[in-house]
Amino acid sequence: MPALASLRAAFPQAEIDWFVQDDFADAVCAHPALHAVVPFPRRAWRRWWTPEAVRGVVGLRRQIREAGYDLVLDLQGLLRSAIFAQAATGARRVAWRDAREGSGWLANERHARRGGPDATEVMLALLEDAGVPAVRDPRMHVPETAREAWRARRDASGVDRYVALAPTSRWSAKRWPAERWKTLAERLVSRGMRIVMLGAGSERDQVRACMPKEGVVDLCGALSLGAWLAAIEGADAVVANDSAATHAAVGLGRPLVAIYGATDPAAVGPFGRPECVVAPPGPAPTDPHGYRDPRMVQRMQLIGVDAVERRLHEEIQRGPRW
Repeated sequence: MPALASLRAAFPQAEIDWFVQDDFADAVCAHPALHAVVPFPRRAWRRWWTPEAVRGVVGLRRQIREAGYDLVLDLQGLLRSAIFAQAATGARRVAWRDAREGSGWLANERHARRGGPDATEVMLALLEDAGVPAVRDPRMHVPETAREAWRARRDASGVDRYVALAPTSRWSAKRWPAERWKTLAERLVSRGMRIVMLGAGSERDQVRACMPKEGVVDLCGALSLGAWLAAIEGADAVVANDSAATHAAVGLGRPLVAIYGATDPAAVGPFGRPECVVAPPGPAPTDPHGYRDPRMVQRMQLIGVDAVERRLHEEIQRGPRW
């Protein structure tokens, strides 16, 4: 989002498109700085060697080439993103010199990676090297249709004000222990708070292990991405591991508690919101891939319920950021 805000500030009359996996289009499509999304159907083309997928890739590259872009920024830095960026043959194609999978060699303008450790600052540094001043505005915008879908679901569930808990993560080392999530939820319910539990359908077992017996609305797997964003937007506060829910809460300005242990919040923490992080004492992991080691869950076990609850009440008192 800061990259998009930076581009719009630098080029107020430009048409800015976002090449995005189609499953995630609702996260960006309502942003007023955006002209259009160019969807990439990753799931449909998972078997990339099939004739259907090959025809789709060729057609999408042709669409990108014919759009006549003047500037393309590869902020993902993978071979997949570079292959489509390279289709804009007449454009300045900007990438990192050391982009992964050798993808930087498909760009015609390469810059040294700098600005770390924060991943967003690294992206903004690439924009600055391309001549685009950084605008550190992380705001997200939820599609109105998604808001309407969430309001209907919320009303049907009998929920008014609530705290959203997002206790899941793809990687076990990023997960705060389930019994602590359950204890936190029980404490909040005992104080009269309503709890909405968020997660994907594939994470149902993770979520249910974290739930108390009452006072909770389980919406795991029940919401589209847009409605999920609307649920975060409407929450009095959000509590999450290092996951998409943390970054969505930042983009939507919500009071947030972000629980970090296996990853370094200085590198991948909530952008511009370090005060929201609850982490164990001692130095953060320096290995950017350490979260894939299940033994790293030991760091999450060092974080107590009292610390998370205390930060949550401080965040609620402080209120939304916008």
